[in-house]
Amino acid sequence: MKILWLELAEEDLDSIYRFYAEKNSGNFASRIYNQILDAADDLIHFPQMGPIEWNLSEKGEEYRSLLVRKYFKIIYFIEDDYIYIAAIWDCWQNPYTNISKVK
Repeated sequence: MKILWLELAEEDLDSIYRFYAEKNSGNFASRIYNQILDAADDLIHFPQMGPIEWNLSEKGEEYRSLLVRKYFKIIYFIEDDYIYIAAIWDCWQNPYTNISKVK
């Protein structure tokens, strides 16, 4: 299995980093950033470890989610030998905003 980050997910990850670097510190932001990357890497060995994200059932893919640090969700789907990271949700945000961003 290989992981491919979609553009939205990369933008989400960068936004999360910038927000926490501005509000806290670069070290704190780096820790969150790296924990999200590490969790995504775990999917290589256990791709179906995240439950199906039923809120996205009408989007055409079987999206799954993996919770990181209780406040972030990695939204992904599996196709052939690839795990596509579609988005990173900040669980503090309005869930409908997060859902509407996923294609």
